[in-house]
Amino acid sequence: MGRLSDFEINNKNNQSKKVSEQDLRDKFDYYKNMNQQQLNSELFSEVARQKANGTFDFNKLSQMVESLRGSLPEQDYNNIKRILESLR
Repeated sequence: MGRLSDFEINNKNNQSKKVSEQDLRDKFDYYKNMNQQQLNSELFSEVARQKANGTFDFNKLSQMVESLRGSLPEQDYNNIKRILESLR
């Protein structure tokens, strides 16, 4: 199974990377039965990997969260912001 970072829209060469509907279904199926602890572990492992190789972009992630704000219940938005701040 791939990593969360496989969904990156642009790679380091700024070449467009397409994600198929099947890729999204596969990711959903992989993560859907994980509990909160497992999901957090996956998230923090991926962030650590990205930080180690210099690809973690906190500002870009923060902008993405802000773009979703209108689509999320306030409680979910606040929870995501709390998690986001822990990734700094």
